[in-house]
Amino acid sequence: MLIEVRTAGTTSGEQSFAEVKAEVHAALDQYGDRLRRIDVHLSDAAGRKSGHDDKSCMIEARRDGCEPIVVTHLDSTMEKAIHGAIHDLKRSVQSALGKEAARDQRRDHH
Repeated sequence: MLIEVRTAGTTSGEQSFAEVKAEVHAALDQYGDRLRRIDVHLSDAAGRKSGHDDKSCMIEARRDGCEPIVVTHLDSTMEKAIHGAIHDLKRSVQSALGKEAARDQRRDHH
């Protein structure tokens, strides 16, 4: 599972790219054989100024032969935005894989 981290605008380096990659890997490691690539996009709409929910973390999980799973989380700090997006992505991946398993099981029984 390849994990890439990119930034747009000014991000204040609250967390290093290596830390973000490690957190994403830890949260999604159990699905590593089903996920080909994870793209993490960090942005700060307010730049160096502090603003309410202006930090954004968008994560896109790509699987072979399937549409990507995309989540976005906005928050007041980059750390909160990252943690929120990782949490949302893990739930979305669990849901998508669960639906696939149920669909495959129904197909096998017919």
